[in-house]
Amino acid sequence: MLYIKKVFTLIAVLVVLTCLFYVGLNKLASKESRPFNNRVTQKKTTPKKLTPPKVRLVALGDSLTQGVGDTTQNGGYVYLIKQVLERRLNATVTTKNYGKAGDRSDQIRERLLQQEQMQQDLKKANVITMTVGGNDLMQTLQKNFNSVSSDQLTTFMPTAQKTYTQKLTALLKTVRSYNSDAPIFLYTVYNPFYVYFPALTQMQKYTAQWNTLVSQTVAKDKKIYMVNVERRLSEGQYYDHGSKLKQTTVTDYNNLSGEKLTQVLNNQKEKNNYLSATDHFHPNLKGYKYMAAKLYQVMLKHKETWLKSGG
Repeated sequence: MLYIKKVFTLIAVLVVLTCLFYVGLNKLASKESRPFNNRVTQKKTTPKKLTPPKVRLVALGDSLTQGVGDTTQNGGYVYLIKQVLERRLNATVTTKNYGKAGDRSDQIRERLLQQEQMQQDLKKANVITMTVGGNDLMQTLQKNFNSVSSDQLTTFMPTAQKTYTQKLTALLKTVRSYNSDAPIFLYTVYNPFYVYFPALTQMQKYTAQWNTLVSQTVAKDKKIYMVNVERRLSEGQYYDHGSKLKQTTVTDYNNLSGEKLTQVLNNQKEKNNYLSATDHFHPNLKGYKYMAAKLYQVMLKHKETWLKSGG
């Protein structure tokens, strides 16, 4: 009897051990069947933060770059494009404004050659903007104003255009000697007198020719992009309504003296809403906002040339 009891006890122990063995084996098999990534403690990785793009914008030019006519006196389109880039692209933007009222293309170049700080800033720029040519064109028109209405300017314009082409080429060559890589965004010129003399089509014709000449001159540089503001700043609120404006504007161009010219420009009825009410020539704040918007549009189109994380 005692012997049988010992045998049953031994069998019970073996059964228990066998059960424990299989339970342990199943747990081990289950553990081994889990993906490796679940068994190894993973180090938590935080997404790498993208460094905001850095824009170093240098603006060269005349009164339009300086911001003459901007009633806020913040610097016209240069200040406004900085705000746009910071707000829309979360970019870190620094600007250097080297605009000077009255400067022709040759005078802008002369300043660049003489001012070391201007040269150093230009070397660091990854965006260059320029307004140039308006004073060159106006100088030609003013010298020959009496010839405009009779279209006698055809005698003078070829020489003036050739001279400007040479000056613009020299200016751009000098700019590129300090910075050969940054894209250049070059504004077109416009006719500030259009809404006052809409029937004087010669003015618009020569303005358009001037811009075409510039486009042809810069075509060889694949990183110069035109920012076209000609029609909007010329026509203002009459954009695409030029024929109606011509019907309601009557001016005797043959007897247009300096005094009568002033009277016409002071006629608030024909005011261009995009230009300064003070001088009827430079953009006002609305005009500069338009310039900044057009610049941003062209910059985005060619963002691969300047928009890089961390700059």
